Amino acid sequence: MGVRVLARIVAVLSVSLLLLPGWVGAPEATGAPTLPSGFVLRDQPSGQAAFDLTDFAYLPDGSVLSTGKGGKVAWVSTTGQPRTIATLPVHNRGDLGLVGLAVAPDFATSRHIYLARSFGTTGGAFTMRVARWTVTGADEPTGLANERVLLDLPGIHEVHGITGIVAAADGTVWIAVGDAADFTRMDPGALRSLDLDQLYGKILHVTADGAGVPANPYFAAGTPNSARSKVFSSGYRSPFRFTLDPSTGLPVVGDVGWTTWEEVDVVQPGADHGWPCWEGNHPTPGYSGLAACANVVNTPPITEYHHGSGPDEGNSVTAGIVYSGSSYPDEYRDAFFFGDYVTQKIWTLKYDSQGRLVQAPQRPPKFTGIGGPVKFAAAANGDIVYADIYTGSLRRLSYPGTNAEPAAVATSSTDPSTRTVTFDGAGSYDFDGDLLTHHWDFGDGTSQTGARVSHAYAEGVERATARLTVTDGLGATGSTDLVVAPGNHSPQVNLTDPGARTFAVGEAVGVGATASDVEDGALAVTWTTLIRHCPQEATCHAHPGTSGTEPGFSLPFTDHQDSRVEITATVTDSAGVKASRTYVAMPREHRLTLVANVPAALGIPAEGGVATAMVTEGATFEVEAAAVAADGVSTFANWSDGRTTRTGTLTVPAHDLTLTANYLTPIDKRYQAEPALRQRLGAPVGPEVADGTVRYRPYAGGRLYWSVETGVKQIEGQILAKYLAQGGHRMFGPPGTDESPTPDGVGRYNHFPHRPATMLSSIYWTPSTGAHPVYGRIRVKWAALGWELGPMGYPATDEFGTPDGTGRYNHFSKNASIYYTVATDAKAIWGRIRVRWQELGWESGPLGYPATDESVTPDRVGRYNHFTKAGSLYWTPSTDARAVYGAVRQRWAALGWEGSYLRYPTTDEFSIPIGRQSTFQGGYVTWNRSTGQVIDRRR
Repeated sequence: MGVRVLARIVAVLSVSLLLLPGWVGAPEATGAPTLPSGFVLRDQPSGQAAFDLTDFAYLPDGSVLSTGKGGKVAWVSTTGQPRTIATLPVHNRGDLGLVGLAVAPDFATSRHIYLARSFGTTGGAFTMRVARWTVTGADEPTGLANERVLLDLPGIHEVHGITGIVAAADGTVWIAVGDAADFTRMDPGALRSLDLDQLYGKILHVTADGAGVPANPYFAAGTPNSARSKVFSSGYRSPFRFTLDPSTGLPVVGDVGWTTWEEVDVVQPGADHGWPCWEGNHPTPGYSGLAACANVVNTPPITEYHHGSGPDEGNSVTAGIVYSGSSYPDEYRDAFFFGDYVTQKIWTLKYDSQGRLVQAPQRPPKFTGIGGPVKFAAAANGDIVYADIYTGSLRRLSYPGTNAEPAAVATSSTDPSTRTVTFDGAGSYDFDGDLLTHHWDFGDGTSQTGARVSHAYAEGVERATARLTVTDGLGATGSTDLVVAPGNHSPQVNLTDPGARTFAVGEAVGVGATASDVEDGALAVTWTTLIRHCPQEATCHAHPGTSGTEPGFSLPFTDHQDSRVEITATVTDSAGVKASRTYVAMPREHRLTLVANVPAALGIPAEGGVATAMVTEGATFEVEAAAVAADGVSTFANWSDGRTTRTGTLTVPAHDLTLTANYLTPIDKRYQAEPALRQRLGAPVGPEVADGTVRYRPYAGGRLYWSVETGVKQIEGQILAKYLAQGGHRMFGPPGTDESPTPDGVGRYNHFPHRPATMLSSIYWTPSTGAHPVYGRIRVKWAALGWELGPMGYPATDEFGTPDGTGRYNHFSKNASIYYTVATDAKAIWGRIRVRWQELGWESGPLGYPATDESVTPDRVGRYNHFTKAGSLYWTPSTDARAVYGAVRQRWAALGWEGSYLRYPTTDEFSIPIGRQSTFQGGYVTWNRSTGQVIDRRR
């Protein structure tokens, strides 16, 4: 299939991930990328083919793992050499195959990674799986072993499967799953996205073994492996790639649209982003008319863009990451980068700690023609790197104006018998993680390239100064000189050091050295030290330390954050040749994690403002919490160690530390402020839960609900039970009042602000009726009649649909009812008139639905209801309730109803030999079946 056809199909259907089989071909030429001034793009190998690269991740040593749709797992060394380490069986059709990769935060010790793939099962079916694997190989990855399944999902359609994995710093795993619906039509199966008992169309948060995380909004301690326990948020079509915000820990998701809109969501716990009822901020044509969508309230995205090929348009969003480096210009600091792989664009935006947009995406985007980004990650210095599906390359956005110079490190050893000097520059490094080229100038007019080289000097060259120059991919260079004496043995330095142990702040680091030289014998040792500071968000830099000349050297481990201590012993022989050995003392680190009882921006400033980091034991760090949480209303109260100031310092203990920032939500504030309410509700029995714009907390005796619209309101008992049984806040909205007593002291009620839009609703309870909701037009009518103090009494049933499917009704405690149809609106009927209507078969009988409320006749003697089938029921104390309809009713009406000589009916219409007849107080009316003639007669 041609590429122009492919582009058109993808633009129309917005398929969420990779090119379907048969769609492979070179992308349409776009020319050179268009980038903001000062930026450059550099390609690096991924180990995957064009149109097959799906995902990649950096390992702790800077090397790369990548996945291919066809099942290949590749490793790329820090010098750019790729190697296939595994090929897994996959069901490689549509969006499926090997599509997701995440590296465990403890990879250095556990060697664990997570993979998402689909594979065939019996009968042509397939399964979508997330599993943990162990990477084999001591130094370099060589294979995969020990698969441990976290999640298996039956395949449905070959699109919108598992679309992303994030391995969080706390050891938990986040998983994005699409709706698995048929994208070629309006598929009711897409409603799976809204069902909390199904995992499709969700963001999941699970432990490293696949169980739900206790902090999840729907977690149930008794069933941690249930679907609800794993769900963090819902209502997604194809949440293609997501990241965790570095300060709040909340997911930031790109959801691929269907016909019109792509969206980016900053996700709160329990949020429902509305698919398939909503696409972006818009009701979805077709889907929005489904009954299941009637009560779905959309959680708005932070941004959306329209489908198409225009400058501001795109067809398949790929969520990216927050830029955490320091080399880009200020406008990109802390910006969220995201792209569209179909139209080959990248935008940036900024949001605040509460997930609100503060810098909208550029219109049009500044990064265009950049290839097809299907995954974003960060290089060692924070540079944005993305997987380009079209070329199979990793593409890195760099800003050379602030590119750090690489560091050249060189050593040499000499064989005097051949006058050959071996040079080694492999210890050179680049702070930006770039690959280096090595150039040697041997000081005798000759040169050579390579990390490790040998050179034989000619006779007569007694001394020479060699120079190593290393160059990174952006052209920055670093160099170092070393003196060599080709006819002289190199001096030897031997270190006695603590080995692989690590150190806490202030702990003594002791190193000894001896040195010897064939020509000169024992040599004096000179000690130098450097504190190498390598913060996560920027480049490394060094601080000179103390020095010495004794055979042994000791110093306390640095209190400088994110640093190691380099202790170097150097000797110089009589020929001026130097030799040195360096011991690198590494910090003993523990994980410092900041969490909050509600999502909030938390940060460790020295670590770039992230909420979790590996920090040195004994170091002192400042931590800070936002004054107001991400919900915009909860305020900081204290830290879990008792401190009440938002910012403060702590000293890292000899173990991992999690510090919790406690925020007082509006729910907490009311609960704490009202002793009577606390006594009524009892103790909390679960955490506060967020579901879109609504928050609630369960207590032993009820719940408290909050929304911006309603504030904090209390609901309990049978009213709460009925509320939850009928859909809770998703059906009625949050309570708009506390549970309150009715004026007559018999019942209790809660009002609710919407169902869901502007249809007000209530639930009323009495000991005799139980709890029943009343809403919409029926509730409006009931309220107009005086609520429970009027002729109806209390609701005695829920609202139900009539058997013919046309109407809806509530029955009430005073033998009364209100019936609603679109044609009649809501009408009330009660007393003896209602009894007679019931005897005649309700709305299925000869009268149909009430077309009026029960009303008083003009003479004030009787009461009546008119009905939809041209019938009426009239009541007086002396006649009881009597039905009149058809031709008989027409004649009576023509004579003036009860004001005529006939006055009120005393019987229902009944059969006579010639037709039908009704008897009235003053006479009768007869209808002739044969002639159709209607006559009235006095008694």
